[in-house]
Amino acid sequence: MGTISRKIDEIIEKRKSMLSRFEKTEGYIRQAVSGIEQLKSYQKKLEQDSDKGLAPSGSSDVAANIIGISTNEFTEAYVDYMKELTRLKKRFSRDSVNISFIGKAGQGKSLVMQKISGLDSSVIPSASGSHCTGAKSVITNTQSSTVEANISFFNEGEMIGIVNKYLDKITDGRMSISFLSEIPQISMEGVRKKFGLSAEKDEFCKHLRKYIEHFEEYRDELGKNITVSRERIEEYVAQYSCSDNNKKYYKYLGVKLADIKTHFLHEDAGRIVLVDTIGMGATSLGIEEEMLSAAENDSDAIIMMFRPDNERGYIGSDDVTTIDKIAKRVSTDYTKELLFMVLNKKLINGDNTKSVSEVMEELKKDPLPIAAALDVNCISEEEVEQRLLMPVLERMTDRLDAVDALLVKKLNEKGAELYNAYSRICKILDRAFAGAANEDLRRRFSADIEDAYDSRLLNELRDLYIRKYNDLRSKPCEELRSATQEKLKNIVRCVPDTEKILSLLKRGGFNQHNALEKSTDIMRMSIINDFNTLDLVLGKIVEGMKLEVLHIFADQDKGMLGLVYPLDCGSSEWISGFIDAVSAKNKYPMICEALEKFRDYTINVQGFLIHEVREQLDSIDFSLAKTTPSLSNGLADKEKTALEIMECLKKFAYDIRENTEFALNDLFKTPNRSMFAAIKDLYDRLAFSTNGSGETITTEWRYLYEDWMHKIWKERYQRESAMRNTIEEWNSLTASLKETDKAEYFTIGN
Repeated sequence: MGTISRKIDEIIEKRKSMLSRFEKTEGYIRQAVSGIEQLKSYQKKLEQDSDKGLAPSGSSDVAANIIGISTNEFTEAYVDYMKELTRLKKRFSRDSVNISFIGKAGQGKSLVMQKISGLDSSVIPSASGSHCTGAKSVITNTQSSTVEANISFFNEGEMIGIVNKYLDKITDGRMSISFLSEIPQISMEGVRKKFGLSAEKDEFCKHLRKYIEHFEEYRDELGKNITVSRERIEEYVAQYSCSDNNKKYYKYLGVKLADIKTHFLHEDAGRIVLVDTIGMGATSLGIEEEMLSAAENDSDAIIMMFRPDNERGYIGSDDVTTIDKIAKRVSTDYTKELLFMVLNKKLINGDNTKSVSEVMEELKKDPLPIAAALDVNCISEEEVEQRLLMPVLERMTDRLDAVDALLVKKLNEKGAELYNAYSRICKILDRAFAGAANEDLRRRFSADIEDAYDSRLLNELRDLYIRKYNDLRSKPCEELRSATQEKLKNIVRCVPDTEKILSLLKRGGFNQHNALEKSTDIMRMSIINDFNTLDLVLGKIVEGMKLEVLHIFADQDKGMLGLVYPLDCGSSEWISGFIDAVSAKNKYPMICEALEKFRDYTINVQGFLIHEVREQLDSIDFSLAKTTPSLSNGLADKEKTALEIMECLKKFAYDIRENTEFALNDLFKTPNRSMFAAIKDLYDRLAFSTNGSGETITTEWRYLYEDWMHKIWKERYQRESAMRNTIEEWNSLTASLKETDKAEYFTIGN
């Protein structure tokens, strides 16, 4: 087995290993779809009888909220996702890698496939400048010396659909058939007389006439799959005999696909399949769509054949348009990797070598989204192998893995869109009952509500800043001090070694003082960069404090708001998610503002510490220093001078470390003081804020807990609510939907 064959096998096996991951993700997505279908059924039931199981008070609002939940965005995203998933599953299930040939008729597609496969015109129809290919065919490389073809025919329904496409085009949708037996009964003269056809529809009429007049030649084959020998392949795939143009064939009209199996000439071709397409420009319906479909669904690499005119060396606008359409269909990233333009050189009967060179130059100046342009004399079997097949196979085996990863990435992007649509529905679900409690129920929960936000939440928050952070603010932050000690030790390590200093001394135009100054510049940046990494430590300290605070909001023995939005993420994510989940910006603006300010609170090195470090570094900044160290050695002995400079720098480093340590001592209290202030500010805002109308934040707290009592006191609310039956069913439905509300369920894993 050659290198290319082995690589192709590896690609195929790797693809197949991905199929289980596709299936796993598809299972989760179908679970999500099932939940959405249950939701739609529930909505439909409410529409049919909005009072069923609902008490009069508050029931109409709840029903309206539930009915108003739109699933359209999810459905559209699901259809789009499944289309792409199905396409990728088909691609990754193949036992071959496929090369599709596209282009206008007469550009050399069939000729190239003949040279690769070793077949002739009796199997692969080829005739310059005419539409000799009748049916879509693929040529599969096998180890067998026998040539044969598996012929698949359209079924009756598909054939009726093909004929109706022509009738729809010809009669502007005013005529169609329902049964296969109606095809031979269609009178083209009657159609022309009845609908007054224009000349522009004549070509469509000619094609339809073939299906009518030659019905008996293909009807008995419809729905069949047969295997034919080499000698009979031509009559199923060609429009006429390669040896006698007067001998025409019509069985191709019923052929859906001809899979021709042969042993390719090149021994290292591996498990490849050549996909032929009917030449662009043919007037039969659906040719362009079939070409684009083949490029999208049947191709790993795409070869666009183009034979430049022997007098004009340029690419026509229709060819550029074809490439643009393919790029739009499969993505520009794909075509840049695996779409090849083959410029077919014709050396006899109208030499176009000059035109080919001109096109190559044109592509250099104004490149198209293609992997490469290959100039090939397609009559030569050797050139087809060396200048076309080998470069394409090598590029495929080198880049297919990356392209496959790109396609999976694009699928995951669609999966993210699908998840976002699904997650938005899940977030809306809880809002359906928000604020639905009647006045009587609110009164019964009033003591619990006041206890929740006043005694449990605000008092716990007050205790936190008084009992813990009030004491801490007079003490240094031990985590910061410990981490800073490591940075102080590193100051001496920031001194450049003798090799670095020696390289500076050897630099043209540098004297020993230039080398010293440059070394101090290097030192300063190393020290500053090292101290800036303390931001990671500060971030961890602040995040720990924030989560400590947020657990007061979320825990069931405290504020219980985790029952509305679980605290299973970082502080910023929870605050933003909670604000969004309860629509806090619109419904509880004072609470929202307090939480957002707390979310955005941070401490960083630049804000309180780095200025002290920089001040200590002034001693090694010669742009600020009044005097510079004197060096006894000149450039005669550079190694000795390098050692002297390094010793000088070490002395600077020890002094800087000592001075910096002393200067930073008082600053170690800053994080604790800052965090105390942040918690105190949050408490004051949550306890004492008022709006422009004089309304206090206490009212917002009461409204928040009243609106979400169905989640916070779920069982009691369900017991005491007049809408008990509806709540039970709704809670079961929402729980089912939320089981799948995880981003990773919509992503194909690595």
